[in-house]
Amino acid sequence: MKQFEKILIANRGEIAVRIIRAAQKNGVRSVAVYAADDADSLHVLLADEAVLLAGLALTETYLNQDKIIQTALELKVEAIHPGYGFLSENAGFAQKVVDAGLVFIGPTPENIQLMGEKNRALAYVESLGLPILKSFRGTTVEILEHTSEMDFPMMVKASGGGGGKGMVICRSAEELLPALEKAERQALDYFGNGELFVEKYLPRARHIEVQLMADNHGNVLHFFERECSVQRRFQKIIEEAPSPSVDEKLREELTSAAVKIARSMNYRNAGTIEFLLDENGKFYFLEMNTRIQVEHPVTEMITKTDLVSLQLQVTLGNELLLKQEDIQIFGHAIEARLCAEDAGNNFNPSAGKLEVWETSENEFTRLETFIQEGLFVSANYDSLLAKLIVWGASRNEAISLMQTTLEKTKLLGVNTNLQFLEEIAGSETFRNNELYTKYIDENLDEINRKIQEKKHQIDRNKVITAYLFHHFYSGIYSGNSVWNQLGYWRMVPRLDVEFEGETYPAHVENTNVGIRVQVGPKICEATFLHRTGKSLELEIDGQKEVFYCIDKKNETCILYQGFSFALWSNSVRAQARVERKKSVIQQNFQNLICADLFGKVLKLNVAVGEEVRKAQVLLTLESMKTEIHVLSPANARIKQLHVRPGQSVTEKQLLVELEEIS
Repeated sequence: MKQFEKILIANRGEIAVRIIRAAQKNGVRSVAVYAADDADSLHVLLADEAVLLAGLALTETYLNQDKIIQTALELKVEAIHPGYGFLSENAGFAQKVVDAGLVFIGPTPENIQLMGEKNRALAYVESLGLPILKSFRGTTVEILEHTSEMDFPMMVKASGGGGGKGMVICRSAEELLPALEKAERQALDYFGNGELFVEKYLPRARHIEVQLMADNHGNVLHFFERECSVQRRFQKIIEEAPSPSVDEKLREELTSAAVKIARSMNYRNAGTIEFLLDENGKFYFLEMNTRIQVEHPVTEMITKTDLVSLQLQVTLGNELLLKQEDIQIFGHAIEARLCAEDAGNNFNPSAGKLEVWETSENEFTRLETFIQEGLFVSANYDSLLAKLIVWGASRNEAISLMQTTLEKTKLLGVNTNLQFLEEIAGSETFRNNELYTKYIDENLDEINRKIQEKKHQIDRNKVITAYLFHHFYSGIYSGNSVWNQLGYWRMVPRLDVEFEGETYPAHVENTNVGIRVQVGPKICEATFLHRTGKSLELEIDGQKEVFYCIDKKNETCILYQGFSFALWSNSVRAQARVERKKSVIQQNFQNLICADLFGKVLKLNVAVGEEVRKAQVLLTLESMKTEIHVLSPANARIKQLHVRPGQSVTEKQLLVELEEIS
């Protein structure tokens, strides 16, 4: 069997790591490309060679087609693997790779072009006699002409889009024009193609997709289906295979339709056909992704195959050795996407240093990631940090293992959706397979309420006790620790600790083996057990407890039972604060609107001197491919704008200055 000697990965993140590992498995050398803010990424460290793509903008780095191809030629690689996202479904890039005498590890440019433009793809699939949703295509003006023919709700989409971008639900004719304008703007920003189409929206739809692999000899294989209905903002966060919504009859219909599409277009390499499934079990073609998918590991785990290795093999012209009958379903697999985003704050992206990162692995779990402890998570990319994949003999077994894996995962330094994933994976709604694509969006407040209830139920005495040990206990290695001086706690038996914005008087008393801490009516006995780096092990009331403690400016973050808490005390010198009486200055401070995340200014909605009302959108930021609307906190007048469209902003940077309306 022919094999490459060296390939270049034109991507970053976990998919770049995944491709490098497949290359290593097949004895293929790998070249990674990276931007400056990705220098500590695992894909850079694992590759045989790594090349810096100078510049700050994506067009200078991961989207710099000419630079990537030039690098490949200079390092004498034979092929380029685009991964997913970025240039993976860019037919022009695929053609440039071929024209340069290199091999594109993916489908042909013609395949990509046909399926990459949604209007054309829908028309093609409809010509094969397969079901599609009724749709209207064209420019904003052309689509508006068909308003009277539409059965609302409708979905407005970017014709050349993907990943949930340029998609807007429109529930009435009055909402159509603003929805089209928003989708068109996003489509131009993300894909450089403002063409749109509008199709019937199924509010209780499920998202089912079929994995395919095709070689150059006319063989097209399917690897069964995946369920991807657990989504937020049209982006998947939990996937599983096989689909619990599909019986054998429907499975045969879906896989046959997918193979028919691929075979009719003479498809090559890996691809996925996506379908929507309505409440009556009727399916409709949605789109084809002409690349490897984020969620491909669940398919690999239930079919015992390596799809990325197969990509490498068929790209070189090798015939698929597998036959359709060789591919069987074994057990059940679930994948959860761990993302740097705050589910309790409208999924706002998060960036910063990853202070703590631990997760469990065994023969039934799999981790796909590019992160390591100490890495700085950039705001310039998608929020995906890692994929946690589990396998079980049954779906219930896989769900239970996923719950355990999520519970054992420790992450501190950036906001993530870890607790959100735990809540979903542990819910009866998920176990009973009652979720659909809009379930999370429709029930977000209730899901977050349950998460906050769990956080409030955590014993604060234990967290405060850990805070005291973290700051005042130096262990047997220090003879002059105040902890070891009994007189310290006799002189200062009470210590006020600020916990999540509330003051807790902690009464401390030494015992023969540790301390006794009383916060309010609660008393606990605590003993030091062990400390390693950022982890602190204590025995509290006879039970072993593990905390992770990180000191930040003016506060300490403590991770306990999956939740992060912020604490500080004036008794800790580095955290002592000077309290000032409130004055009119406080009101002026509130009128300074600052960014609460890293990102880029997409649009300014106001001008200097303009009067605005409370909750009016002042400007729109983009962070990790997510749009964030910055709202006015009160009725006011715009005094000064401190940013401009296209400008990058950092956390806490001043954006807008308001003044009171007299």
